[in-house]
Amino acid sequence: MERTVSTENERKMLKAHPYAIIRHLRISVVLIILSVIQQFLYRPQNILEIIGSLGINALYVLFSVSYAVTLYQNFKYRIERDKIMLHSGVFIQKYFRIPFEKVCTVIFYRDIFSALFGAEKISLDTPADSRKKFDVSAYISVRRARESLHAAESKYQITGHYHSGMISIFLMSAFWSNPLTGLIFIVPVIHSIGQIIGSEMTGALVRGSINTQSNFWMKYISPAAATLIAVILLSWVISLMLSFLRYVRFHSYRLGEFIVIFRGFPSRSITMTKVSELASVNVDQSLLMKILRLKSCSLSVIGSGKLKGDRGLIISPEKNKNVYQKMKELTGICTEEMQKVGVAKKSWFAYIYPVIISLLIPLGFFMLRGVFPRFKETTGLLGTISLFVIGWWFLFRIFAYRSSYLAVNRECLIVCGFRKLTMRKHYIKLNKIQKIEIQQSIFQRISGKCNIKVYVYFEKRNVCRVKQLPLKQTAKLLKEMELLY
Repeated sequence: MERTVSTENERKMLKAHPYAIIRHLRISVVLIILSVIQQFLYRPQNILEIIGSLGINALYVLFSVSYAVTLYQNFKYRIERDKIMLHSGVFIQKYFRIPFEKVCTVIFYRDIFSALFGAEKISLDTPADSRKKFDVSAYISVRRARESLHAAESKYQITGHYHSGMISIFLMSAFWSNPLTGLIFIVPVIHSIGQIIGSEMTGALVRGSINTQSNFWMKYISPAAATLIAVILLSWVISLMLSFLRYVRFHSYRLGEFIVIFRGFPSRSITMTKVSELASVNVDQSLLMKILRLKSCSLSVIGSGKLKGDRGLIISPEKNKNVYQKMKELTGICTEEMQKVGVAKKSWFAYIYPVIISLLIPLGFFMLRGVFPRFKETTGLLGTISLFVIGWWFLFRIFAYRSSYLAVNRECLIVCGFRKLTMRKHYIKLNKIQKIEIQQSIFQRISGKCNIKVYVYFEKRNVCRVKQLPLKQTAKLLKEMELLY
């Protein structure tokens, strides 16, 4: 990201925001608090133990503060026309030179605590560094961060704007997050186990303590189950609200050569991703989204996967037509499919055989009912729950069998496969493909089928898979695109 500055400012090294000192001390603060608690719990017996303990803690505090202040003083940067220069380090001095043309992702992040001090974290990433840490992360003033963003907005024209509605964000937080998954599978188990415990173990003792006005709970649910369900529901509501606040005010737009993703309140995140550095554009759909006819879109690019949450999301769950239209406006990716190879006929067994094998689990629980009569309700419950999960898995595998394929157009190789319980369609630019691998088992050699893997560089090597494709048609398609020789 380029920025025009005066000659005087180009020569001057700037310093980070003083809030960086507090962030460097965040681990030390915890240890200091633990040492203070230790003073109350340990209770030194004599004056020497008191002086010794306080002396060690004082030295630790002095060292931590000195290190954080020195690290802050030594971190300096200078933004020039085409690069950024950095100097950092305490014991080992480091100097960095990062050309802006090599930057893939720029992230502005501000949480509640940094906002109180008027600071905002900026992170830059290139393909050259660790897959777990950014090349550059520094706290700067909110004013300076806004000036950088406004400078980019004034230089480029905003196009392809997408704004997610509040209902869409709420549905995504409620139905596509871990809280609901836990609620679906945990609450029935807690409910049924609570009923068993309440009826078999507590019995009249517990029910006798219930007020006569609570006949509804006594009739339909045991007290133990009611308490546990209340805790689970409260935890789910809190998780839902946190997820909602993480995505609220979500919108994305095209800003010249960047895609800008804005989301979050009161914590705010702005992600700027260079379009030319996109590894792939992904259209996701779970089984529940298939039922509701919804899809979402995300990006795979260096830097977008290093913060908590899905930072690559550019379109929240929307109707199918809207997703592809907005995706083309934001990324410029061609969505049409010129040639397509679907899963080979009569390959459904290869998709569902893991599900069939997993049926041994509920079968084993049901068989234990006869072996251990005292635990027949518990084993029956576990068998029913596992049967429900396997049934949902079976439906998804059928959905994956019917929806998987390989296709091409003028710009991209389109790989539509599944990962865990989500169908993902990868639009991979031809010049971003790292490696294509075709696999055949002994049985696939006889039937003329194959599995294909397409490797794409992301935070780590990403693999896009499709199973049970016809070998001849797949090889012909790849050869025509000069992807296979």
